[in-house]
Amino acid sequence: MMIAAALLLTLTIVGGTALTAVMIEDGPRRDTWGQLTEQGGSKPHIIPRPNEGRPPEDPGDRGGWAQFMVLGLIVVSVGGIATVIIRGTSASRARRAMWLAAAETGRDGALDHPHVNQ
Repeated sequence: MMIAAALLLTLTIVGGTALTAVMIEDGPRRDTWGQLTEQGGSKPHIIPRPNEGRPPEDPGDRGGWAQFMVLGLIVVSVGGIATVIIRGTSASRARRAMWLAAAETGRDGALDHPHVNQ
């Protein structure tokens, strides 16, 4: 039973590959370096090339002022978040260093405040 299943699987794979190779249409031709050769006229491009298309006319068009303003807001926001994080980590390091120094001496100075002993 196992041999029959293996033979059927092999026959299906080889037969499917051979059938696909026979039925497939000829695609674009390649030269000896593997580069596609031109057949016919110019080919359309999915992604526009530089300087193709039209300039922005409305604020929401690509390259319009609204798009650049959104980019600017994103850059300023990310910069602000980075500044807050950097300042927070440096202040946190300073407070941790003070806490460790107080732990080494065994005296944190909290009771030295003038309002505590009144």
